[in-house]
Amino acid sequence: MAINLFRSRILWKIYAAFVIVIVIAAVMVSMVVSGVIRDRTLADVQQTLNVRTLFLSRLVLPLLQGEKDLHLRRALKDVAVRSHTRFTIIDATGRVLIDSDKDPKLMDNHATRPEIMESRFHDFGVANRYSNTLKTEMMYLARSLKREGELLGYVRASQPLILINQRISDSRGMILAGIGMIALIALLLGFLLARHFIRPLLSMTQMAEAMASGDFSSSLDYRRRDEIGRLAQAFNLMAEKSRQRIETINSDRTKLNAILTSMREGVVAVDDDEKVVHMNQAAVQILNINDQEWRGKAIWEITRLQELCGALSEVLQSSTDIKRNLNISYGMQERVVEMYAVPLKSGTVVVGAMVVLLDVSELHRLETVRRDFVSNASHELKTPITAIRALVETMVDDADHMPEAVRLSFLKKIATQSLRLSALVVDLMALSRFETQSQDEVLKMRLELNDVVATAVNCLRPLADDQDISLEFEASDEKIELFANQEMLDQAITNVLDNAIKYNTPGGRVRIGLERIGAEVIVEVLDTGIGIPPQEKERIFERFYRVDKARSRELGGTGLGLAIVRHIVSVHRGRIEIESRPGQGSTFRLIFPFSDPSITSVTETEEKNHG
Repeated sequence: MAINLFRSRILWKIYAAFVIVIVIAAVMVSMVVSGVIRDRTLADVQQTLNVRTLFLSRLVLPLLQGEKDLHLRRALKDVAVRSHTRFTIIDATGRVLIDSDKDPKLMDNHATRPEIMESRFHDFGVANRYSNTLKTEMMYLARSLKREGELLGYVRASQPLILINQRISDSRGMILAGIGMIALIALLLGFLLARHFIRPLLSMTQMAEAMASGDFSSSLDYRRRDEIGRLAQAFNLMAEKSRQRIETINSDRTKLNAILTSMREGVVAVDDDEKVVHMNQAAVQILNINDQEWRGKAIWEITRLQELCGALSEVLQSSTDIKRNLNISYGMQERVVEMYAVPLKSGTVVVGAMVVLLDVSELHRLETVRRDFVSNASHELKTPITAIRALVETMVDDADHMPEAVRLSFLKKIATQSLRLSALVVDLMALSRFETQSQDEVLKMRLELNDVVATAVNCLRPLADDQDISLEFEASDEKIELFANQEMLDQAITNVLDNAIKYNTPGGRVRIGLERIGAEVIVEVLDTGIGIPPQEKERIFERFYRVDKARSRELGGTGLGLAIVRHIVSVHRGRIEIESRPGQGSTFRLIFPFSDPSITSVTETEEKNHG
């Protein structure tokens, strides 16, 4: 884990505070030490000037008493040069008698000088001031000379402060240099110390950021025995525990999402504010909403189903389970949905609600189909049975007086109704048998489709001739093979041809063609019959449904033929297309997937092996 210490803000904050403290300490020490040196230097200079004025006062006493001593003037100038000190002898009136640097005649009266005035009342006086004569800052020390209480004059010694300031500046430079060296060493040690504590913190920060982004692979490698080392160990342990918990949570969440996603039932969960917290794909489809619309929204914002919203509100308020049926309409599509809503609790507190939605539209449709089938089948079976029974009872009750012609007419009607009843039972049994067969059982034999169609045409040609219908077959020039069930395929083609013949008009024409287009085989049956109204196209494949009920019964139709055709084509993975105009005829196309001749069916392989 790469760590860039120089980009650490906390490092520079700590180090900046450390630098400020050291700089302030250095400045304060420098100021204090410089002040002490200055005070001591000034005190030393003052002491030196005091000693020199004491020594000089004994030498100049005769001069102040009126004696003339030229030798003293020369000696005073020589000492002044050697000691870098200015000496001045002043009489009691303030007149300068001797000065080591200037001509006394050119100097002002010194009676009002601060050091002179102070020494008049004390043994000596000291003053630091600017000298107009020498044009520089000076320290003056004047000592009054008295004899028996009478003031004789003053002896004054002075030195330029520039020398003192130079000495203080030199001392301060040495002090600052020393303090600077110490500060640099302290700053270096401070940086190392700060880095010693900041480095593990930065490592922990980077590790925490990695954990926040989902990366739990990193760890801290610290073998320190102090509190930071213990913190690093605790951090590693926390990261490992967090990684295990996150993996467990993700695994459980993945399993739960997989379960909820694969469920046929729609699941919707809301919190106590009725905001959606989860909705699986089945619920999205059932409620007909966008997959992204529900996130973070209230349930009443994404659906207008009052029954659903009201049920969830009722569950949240009453904490009771609710089971209801919903009728959902979206345009022409209608759905029947079973809804089961339950509260979600944390302990005894209701924190939300969940509703399970099961689309039972197909079950309702199948139930309706079942009821219609039972009703229609009962009606269709009852009609010939009732007719046969009525005819038989009439013949039995009037057996002795019934004319032979009437009896023969009754017997013909009984035979017709028996044939109708037999055909109905046969179709019902065929439909039941076909519906129990799976694709694996059906698609196991390769058939040559030209032969199957030719067989069906030959079987129905007498019926077509009886009704003066022209029946034509246009065989394919190529060999067309299908994996199919021969009985079922023959039944489907026969039923379509039979309908085309029955619902045609005398002198009409029925043509059946066969061709392969790409990966599909098309069996096309065209007739010039009565046609099918557009609104009836979707219903003609329903069981017992007839477009013209009177004519169908007259022709002996059972109403199951096209239902059988649709099922057979569906089992063979095909589809049916219809084109029709009332009064102009219809075209039925049975479309099947083409079977590659290079592929051998399971049944053929087994037969070869056993053979």
